[in-house]
Amino acid sequence: MADRSGDFKAFTKHEESTTEDQSHSLKLDPHGFPLRPQPSDDPLDPLNWSKWLKFWVLFQVSTLAFLGLFSQALINSAFVPLAQSLHISVVEASYQSTVPIVFAGVSPLLWSPIANVYGRRPIFIIVTAIGVIAHAASGAAQSWGGILAARAFVGVGTSAASGIGAAVVADLYFMHERGRYMGIFVVFLSNGPHLAAVVGGFTAKYAGWRWCYWLGAIILGGSWIVNVFCLPETLYHRDQITGQLQQPRMRSWAQLLTFRGVKITRPLYPGDFLHVFAMLAYPSVLLPTLYYALSFGFGSVLFAVTGSATFGGLYHFDTVGVGLAIGLSTFVGTLLGELLAGLVSDRLLYLYRKAHEGDPKPEARLQAIWPGFILLPVGVIIEGVCFQYRTHWAGPVIGIGIGCFGLQIISTNVYAYVTDCYKPQSAEVSTLLNFGRQTFSFTIGFYAIPFATATTYGIAWGTFAIIHAAFFTGFVALMWKGQKWRQKLGEPNFDRDL
Repeated sequence: MADRSGDFKAFTKHEESTTEDQSHSLKLDPHGFPLRPQPSDDPLDPLNWSKWLKFWVLFQVSTLAFLGLFSQALINSAFVPLAQSLHISVVEASYQSTVPIVFAGVSPLLWSPIANVYGRRPIFIIVTAIGVIAHAASGAAQSWGGILAARAFVGVGTSAASGIGAAVVADLYFMHERGRYMGIFVVFLSNGPHLAAVVGGFTAKYAGWRWCYWLGAIILGGSWIVNVFCLPETLYHRDQITGQLQQPRMRSWAQLLTFRGVKITRPLYPGDFLHVFAMLAYPSVLLPTLYYALSFGFGSVLFAVTGSATFGGLYHFDTVGVGLAIGLSTFVGTLLGELLAGLVSDRLLYLYRKAHEGDPKPEARLQAIWPGFILLPVGVIIEGVCFQYRTHWAGPVIGIGIGCFGLQIISTNVYAYVTDCYKPQSAEVSTLLNFGRQTFSFTIGFYAIPFATATTYGIAWGTFAIIHAAFFTGFVALMWKGQKWRQKLGEPNFDRDL
C-alpha cells in the first residue's frame, strides 16, 4: 500500500478497532503520532533494530553508493594524460566516464524487481563483485576499445547501491525520520564523484592514470569484503496497517547474513520488470524524477565532466589543481546544503502533522526545496560567466559550491518525498531516480563543451540554468495538487507487503 496521507484514516479505523482486539495496538512516534509504517513485534523486523545497528547498515549502503560513483569518477581529473597516452582527444577521453554512467543507470532496472523478491543483500554482494573485477580489467586493458568495454561493466558493477540504496533507507526508518537519514545517504551518493576529483588528481599525477582504475578496484573490493560479512538483509514483508509479519519468522540473526534472509513468497515474473516504468504514471514520481535528473546533471555532472577542459584549458591547472577545484567546492557545498535539507524537511512534516491532527501529507516536505531551486541555477550561471570572462579561478569554484549547495537540498527532499508517497514501491522509485539521473548525465559530456565553444560559456551555462528552473513548475503543481492526484490514482497494485 502506498505510504499516503489517505492511509491516516485507515490508521484511525484500526486504532478504534483495538478496543475490541488489543493484540496489535498502534505504535506511536515521539510526537504521539502513529508510526508509518507500523512495525511488527518481530525483533528481526528492520524497523525494530537498535539505533546503532540501523546506522551501521545505513553507513554500509551509503558507503557503497559513495564508492560506486567515486570509483567511476577517479579518472575524471586525468582526461588530459589519458588522452595523450592513447592518442585521442580530451573530449573522446571523457567518454570513458559517460559510458559507465549510462550502464549504471540502466542496470538497476533489472536489480529492483529481483531485490523485491529475493532480497537486497544478494544484489549488493553479487553486483559489487562484478564492479571490482571490471575496475581491475580497466586498469589492465591496453587499448581504448578495451577500456571502454571494461568501463561498461564498471557501470553495471557499481550500480547496486545507487539504484536500490534508498529502498534500504525506507526499510530501516519511519516516515517522521526519513528526511534526516535519507539525507545522509544522499550526501554519500552525491559526494562520490566530488571527492574522486581530488583523489584522482593526485593519483594520476604521482602514480599514473592507470592507477585511477586500480585504486577503484582496491577500495571497492575492501568495501565488498565488509559487506559480505556485515551487511544484513533488510527486505521485510509486512501488513502496512498492522505492521505484522507477512512471512514465516526468521530462524536466526545469522540467516540475515546469508542469501536466505528472505522467505521467497512468490516467483519472479517477467511483468515485474515493468513495475519501474508503471510508476511513471504517478505524477508524484514522474515530476520529481525529471527535475532531479536535471538537477544532478547540471548541479554536479556538468562540473565534473567539463572540469579538465575548463580549469585545465583556461587556467592551466594540472590534474591535482583540477581535482581540488572541483572536488573541494562540490564537497563543501553538499555538506553545507544538507544542513538545510533533511532536518528541515522532517521538521516541516512534523509541523504539518501537528497542525492537521496527525495527517502525514508528504507534500509538506516540498516547501523545503525552494532554496535549492534558487541556488542551483545561480551557481551554474556564476561558473559559466566566470569562465566566459576568465575571472580569477575562485569565481567558478564559488559557483560550483553554490550549485552543489542547492543540489543537496533538492536531492534529499526528492528522495524523501517519493519514498513517503510510495514506500512499498521504494525500490522502483529509487531505481527511476537513478535511471533519470544517470541517463541524463550521460549526455552532458557530448554537448556541454561544444555548445560553449559555439556560443560562450555564459550563454551555454545560462541556458542550462533556465531549463532547470523551468522544470520546477512540476514541483509547484505537486505542492498544489499532489495529494489530490495521489488519492485519485490510488496506490499501485504490486509490492504492497514491503
